Amino acid sequence: MTIPEVIRNTLTRYLHGRGIEIGALHKPLKIGDRGRAKVFYVDRLPLDELRQQYPELNGLPLVTPDIIDDGGVLERIEDGTIDFIIANHLIEHLDNPLLALENWCRKLKVRGKVYLAVPDKRYTFDKDRPLTPVGHLVEDYQVTSRERNDRNYQHFVETAEIIEKRVGDDARERVESLIAKQYSIHFHVWTFDSFTEVLLYLIDEMQIPFKILDYSPPQLGGNEFIFILEKTSGQGSSNLPGLLRKIQRRLCFLLVRNWPAKQIS
Repeated sequence: MTIPEVIRNTLTRYLHGRGIEIGALHKPLKIGDRGRAKVFYVDRLPLDELRQQYPELNGLPLVTPDIIDDGGVLERIEDGTIDFIIANHLIEHLDNPLLALENWCRKLKVRGKVYLAVPDKRYTFDKDRPLTPVGHLVEDYQVTSRERNDRNYQHFVETAEIIEKRVGDDARERVESLIAKQYSIHFHVWTFDSFTEVLLYLIDEMQIPFKILDYSPPQLGGNEFIFILEKTSGQGSSNLPGLLRKIQRRLCFLLVRNWPAKQIS
């Protein structure tokens, strides 16, 4: 077992009760003791359509979705009813990540967990793409869905030109093909540091009641970082003045941000 696999497995210790995994496809998270956690699988398409959408996964076993739903919205799940949400290599595929995190928090019970694994662009095919700044995500959160679709066009261009190295008419045709197919590209890309800033904004500025319970920066031989978020009741820290609370959180995040430099050469 590799170091990244050990880390993934170790962090499943936070998952208890009944929860969901969104977009598992051929790589559902392995939870050692299934007796402590019941997982229902959510995807945007039924199994046969997932096969059509991802022909590159032909020959691999795919998880059969229990719930067909938009993983960033979860309309079919009642608020405050689940104990955990697993979202591995998913959030980069969502064109409105801040709204998704807000929705996930609402679906969880108090003390419910989000197990969130995200690819670090430095170790993936996204390595040459520009980082997605927090400001871009804020704009995605604020604009209409139609305006966001227009903004997404540039991400399809990045996929064709930067990742696939296409040029001219070939690139344009590829962009149109991906859009027509509604192919699930990486709309956004982050490093461990830059995603930490996203969570800082979510907690401090948007006041979404999450706290970071645990985390792992990218490990040798891996390409992802992992955060475990816990939904809070909003109690306990409410007596702290807002500025003091923000300073307290920022010091915590600075400690997190200094960690990767010691781990990655």
